[in-house]
Amino acid sequence: ENAIEGLLWYATYSTGVVLRAYHYGFFNDDKHQRAITTLKRDENGFVSIYGKSKASIVGIRQEDASRVSYDEGIVFIEASYIPPDIISRQKAEHKVENGPHFYRTSRGSEPELDIGLGYALNLFESYSESSIYGGSVDVTSKFNEKVIGISIDEINAIIGMDINKLTITNLLQGLGFGLNKSKGDSFVIEVPRYRHDIVNKQDVVEEIVRLVGIDNIQSKPSFFAEENRFGDDYAAYSKRKMYRHRAAQSGFYETVHFVFNERATLEKYGFTTVDKAKELLNPIAGTLDTLRSTMMLGLVEAASHNVKVGRKSVKLFESGTVFSADRSESVKFSFLVSGSSEPDKISNSGKAATVDFASFVQKIADVIGDFKLREKVPGHGFAHPYQAAEIIQNDKAVGELFKLHPSIAEAYDLDDTYLCEVDFDALEYGVKEARSYSKYQASFRDLSVVMPASMSYGQIEKVIEANKSAEIIRFYPVDRYSDEKLGENVSLSLRFVLQSEAKTLEEEDITSSMSSVLSALETELGLTLR
Repeated sequence: ENAIEGLLWYATYSTGVVLRAYHYGFFNDDKHQRAITTLKRDENGFVSIYGKSKASIVGIRQEDASRVSYDEGIVFIEASYIPPDIISRQKAEHKVENGPHFYRTSRGSEPELDIGLGYALNLFESYSESSIYGGSVDVTSKFNEKVIGISIDEINAIIGMDINKLTITNLLQGLGFGLNKSKGDSFVIEVPRYRHDIVNKQDVVEEIVRLVGIDNIQSKPSFFAEENRFGDDYAAYSKRKMYRHRAAQSGFYETVHFVFNERATLEKYGFTTVDKAKELLNPIAGTLDTLRSTMMLGLVEAASHNVKVGRKSVKLFESGTVFSADRSESVKFSFLVSGSSEPDKISNSGKAATVDFASFVQKIADVIGDFKLREKVPGHGFAHPYQAAEIIQNDKAVGELFKLHPSIAEAYDLDDTYLCEVDFDALEYGVKEARSYSKYQASFRDLSVVMPASMSYGQIEKVIEANKSAEIIRFYPVDRYSDEKLGENVSLSLRFVLQSEAKTLEEEDITSSMSSVLSALETELGLTLR
């Protein structure tokens, strides 16, 4: 370095403005006796200065031929500023050789060039016999002002402590940020050109924290809350998993079938079939030429296969999709029990009883929970006309339960067989709520009434529900009796459970509750006490 470059280095160090000296002769046109300087982009897109050849890449390096090699004579002085993000990104893309000035330009230099240039010229005039002449040429590009919007609430949320608006305003203005467009609790911050390190809201907050002092900010524990990622799909999966496990625990084996059936078989037994206009165009087999509308046909066929290989007791279940006539999908849960109710063993002398309607109902209740039965014969031909019912849960019909028709059971080589199919979406699945219960003793009373043999239990149940007192918490039939003396009537015994939330019931309370029930049965249905 010579004295001229040394002085410019000192000026750069003092002001932050990048300064560079050029050899006058490098730009001198010998023919016209004048210096010509050209500023343009080179082959890599860098802004460069040209004389007789390339003199420098602005902000990156200077060619040795254009450097000042003397202490006396005419020199050109250049002051430059390029945003550090631009020059660093372009340098990384093209990998050109850099000079000593690149360290400053890539980290940010002073954009107010007049400060550095004026300081350097004053040094020349004060400490040498140099003369300044020729003026200056400014070459600038449009500067897009950087604006960041942030509210007081956002600032306080990031810091974790409330700082009043006046304090924030004073701190930002003291740092040179413009706040002329700010309104209310929102700041519109104009970032100074020399603050190239301020890019987003977090950078602004960092400046505030730096001046407030990290030690002056109260510590708070971090709060992390995991977002609930359990949606409807997971709830449906969990519900099906729960009921499948219940069925397995109750002794049922799960089966899985195609969602296809044979259309002719479905029509033969009176099941709904898909409209022909929406039928499968390319079935995989002749016996699987339509979408299934029930899973019970598949269960019966599976039970038949099990019996033919020596199984005396068959208990199957399946959960899956079925299709209506318009191909609307729904999920069903189906069960089948056929043959013996239990394995042969010592306790039954190797002669296990055949499954009956009552034991099958209890099996289903173990899986889907308590329910009531209402007399109803299904519209298809699978059901026994005298052993069929509709399943009622929470006052809604959720499915059907019946004995397989004897002729169909014989066709499939099955013993007594019972089937159930419920609407899976109608089954309960939710938060279990604890309920209070009475701490006082419960009382039991039986009531036997004479009723017509043709009368259904549902009629009696409806009357009792409408007229029972609050002390009657539960009732159910326990016996049905008939003989010649009763003729066309039968005797039905009902058991009532009475309990109070407030006290132990006395005999008078029990008698009054039972009398109101008996009176309603006599008045509305004409039933008499046996």
